[in-house]
Amino acid sequence: MKNSGKSAFTGKLVYITGGSSGIGLACAKKLVALGADVALLARNLETLRKTAEDVKSRRRDLRQNVFILSVDVADPLDVEAKMVQAVTEFGAPDILINSAGINKYANSFERITHAMFDEVIKTNVYGVRYVTAALLAPMKQKKGHVVILASAAGLFGMFGYTAYATSKPALIGFAESLRYELKPLGMPVTVVCPPEVDTPMNIEEAKTLPPEGRAMKSMAGLLTPEYTAGEIIKAISRKTFFCIPGRTTLFLYFFHRLTNGRITRLVSDIVVRTARKKDH
Repeated sequence: MKNSGKSAFTGKLVYITGGSSGIGLACAKKLVALGADVALLARNLETLRKTAEDVKSRRRDLRQNVFILSVDVADPLDVEAKMVQAVTEFGAPDILINSAGINKYANSFERITHAMFDEVIKTNVYGVRYVTAALLAPMKQKKGHVVILASAAGLFGMFGYTAYATSKPALIGFAESLRYELKPLGMPVTVVCPPEVDTPMNIEEAKTLPPEGRAMKSMAGLLTPEYTAGEIIKAISRKTFFCIPGRTTLFLYFFHRLTNGRITRLVSDIVVRTARKKDH
């Protein structure tokens, strides 16, 4: 036993989709250190097994549970069956963190096929819908907290992001609407809109992201998964609905709203033109 003190998360069960890497994994590590039990959900079972050992090593108390379950959030039948299995074996979650997402096709719109676009929407949007729907009934009994990882791309458009930046505003709209339905039940909802975070997804994205997109992303800076996870956990503790990690992104968002997007679009257009000149 590392620390016998209690936190607000002691004894809480947290389900985390996309829990084998990136922000989801960083959340798992911090939450077990705060005394929570966690269930890591992702597609690759072997990766989950390795990840679980790392997470277990950070537990506050050796009696804490770290569960793993292979699930494809984009497959509604798999989600439905696996969530029934999870609730039966692990228990209903007190907190659900929807962190699974992809951005494999960051490219000019003309280079993104229907199949590519569809894959992003199915994983990023329907994946959140499927998991949340499957767990909502058992979570009601605990007045559980639903957390949805959107993105700063849901607040601003970006060059090369016609697929990804379509999925993320959809999640914000979903979270806004869900909040009204769950608040009377005493169930908090949090939607998180971080800028670029140093995760494995960036490596995949970099293969196709145009220079103009790279230049625009750099405007908001780069956060670590650990910092982002810390901000998410603060938002959960405070039952904050809207969470924007990173001061630069928060400033850009309020400036964007204040000017109705005029100034931020003007600055972004200049960044795009400069990037194009360098590239050509």
